[in-house]
Amino acid sequence: MLNINRLRILREVAERGTIAAAAEALYLTPPAVSHQLAVLEREVGVPLLERTPRSVRLNEAGRRLVDRSEAILAQCEAAVADAQATAATVSGTVRLSVFQTAAQSMALPALVALRHDHPDLTVLTSDFEPVRAVPALKAGQLDIALSSEWDFVPVPADPGIDRHDLLAEPVVALLPSGHPASGGPVRMLDLLREDWCVAGETASSRQAIHRVARAAGFEPRVVFESNYFRAIGSAVEAGLGVGIAPRMTDLRGLDLAIVPLVEPKLERRIYAAVRKGSGGAPAIRAVLDALAAAAERQGEA
Repeated sequence: MLNINRLRILREVAERGTIAAAAEALYLTPPAVSHQLAVLEREVGVPLLERTPRSVRLNEAGRRLVDRSEAILAQCEAAVADAQATAATVSGTVRLSVFQTAAQSMALPALVALRHDHPDLTVLTSDFEPVRAVPALKAGQLDIALSSEWDFVPVPADPGIDRHDLLAEPVVALLPSGHPASGGPVRMLDLLREDWCVAGETASSRQAIHRVARAAGFEPRVVFESNYFRAIGSAVEAGLGVGIAPRMTDLRGLDLAIVPLVEPKLERRIYAAVRKGSGGAPAIRAVLDALAAAAERQGEA
C-alpha cells in the first residue's frame, strides 16, 4: 500500500525540482527526503527517479504517479473528513497559521469565538508568512493556512489546495506628515518619483509597486526595506520616503498621513487555504466559519 506522506514528498520534489528544495519546503533534511523516496520506490516496485551525482529528476513512472497523487491525496482527505462528520461534537486539534495583520484583526477574534462555541476543539496557532504557509500546509504540517493575494500579483491556482476567500482589503498610501498629497486620495502614479519604503523583493506588496511603476515607465527608488508594515510606517514617519500598507495594519501612534490610494486602486485579498478534500472535516469547517465571521465583522468596521 502507498504511504500518503511519501506521496506528498514525491510531489514536492516534482514541484520544486531538487531534493534540497523539497526538503526545505517540508522542513526535513535532504537525507530524510532521499530515504523516504527510496522506500516509496520499493513500495511501488519500480524506480521513480533518475539520479546523477548532482541532480535527481522524475522518470516516466514518477511523473505518472505524481499526476495521480493530487486526486489520491484529495480522496484520502475527503474520506477522513466524511468519517469525522459523524461525530456528535466538534473536537480534536486544528493547526492554523496566521500572518501579522490577519492575526490581530481576524484570527484572534475567531479563536475567542471558537473557545466559547466549541470548547472541545483545540486550535494550535503559529505565525507563518504566506510564502511559507502553503508549502507547510501541503506537507501536512498545517490544517489551515491564512494567506493573501495582491492586485497585479495573482497567486497561481494549486490543484492540491481549496481556497476560501475571506476579505478584500483596501491598500492605503503612507505619506510623511505635511506631504503635499496628505490631504486626500493620491494617485500611485504621482508617487513613483518619490523615495520608497517597501517590503523585501519577494513580497507581493513590493512586486505590486514595481509592476505598476514599470508599466508607467518608472523604476521606484527604494531607500528602506522591511517585511513589517509597521516598520515601513515608522520609516515614512521619519521622512525617509512614502509607502503602502493594507488598511488593517496597526499604525496607531505614528505621526504620518494615511490616505486612500487610487489610479490604480489596490487591494489585498485574504483567504484561508486547506488541503483539497479536507474542508468538510467538522473541526476544520468550524475554524473556517469562525474566520469568515470575523472577516465579515472586519469588513463592516
